[in-house]
Amino acid sequence: MKKIKVFAFFAVVFSFLLGFGVNASASSPSLKVNNVYNTSKSVTGTASKGVSIIVRTANKKTIATSKSDSQTGKFSADLHTNLKANQKLYVYARRSSTSYFYRIMTVKAAKSATASTSSTSKTTSSTTSSSSSKITINEPTGTWRSGNNNGYTVVTKFSQAGGLNQGLYQNGKFQKKLINYASYKVTTYSKTFWGITYRQRGHKTYQKFYLRFTDNMHFIIVNKSNKAIKVQYGNSPVHYYKFALEK
Repeated sequence: MKKIKVFAFFAVVFSFLLGFGVNASASSPSLKVNNVYNTSKSVTGTASKGVSIIVRTANKKTIATSKSDSQTGKFSADLHTNLKANQKLYVYARRSSTSYFYRIMTVKAAKSATASTSSTSKTTSSTTSSSSSKITINEPTGTWRSGNNNGYTVVTKFSQAGGLNQGLYQNGKFQKKLINYASYKVTTYSKTFWGITYRQRGHKTYQKFYLRFTDNMHFIIVNKSNKAIKVQYGNSPVHYYKFALEK
């Protein structure tokens, strides 16, 4: 009898060490999480199609949310906080309150070259300057789609003919118009930091928002001090939004 208990104990421990995952039920979603580093800007992986992805710290603070792709199951949850090496992250794939699965990820230290503080500082500065110099965009014309936030996405269209238009979508379905045929003006503070002043058709007042390009194909929403901020579009959850150029 004792041998059976000891065997069962080691079997449980072994399965925990292997998977670092916990099921809530037999029908729980699948979840695979890629390595997370202290320099990571997002948590990525694959899960069951269309499930919510939630990233929490050990003290249960939510630091990122997303949704797995309805076709491929791939996901990318943007992080807006600094991570520390050996920090524990709890990554959930959630279908409902009774159907979920999570994995405990240990943040890994990114490999870096050994150099003096001054040398590292110069390298970082050079890298930042190089990254900024590669951004050649000089006007925002095109369709920009935000990342998925609990099923919500925002589509922003800049057009010389149609003006500025913006719509809110939930799970791919149109919900409401946020900006309607607005005339707009672009103020360029730097290669990457822009201000957009606009006035919607039929309105007398002007409104403004700020964005920062991270490369020629992506921008994030920032405040007038060029700091990333959380935004709420319509009835969507408050979230940090990153937009990607579609066409």
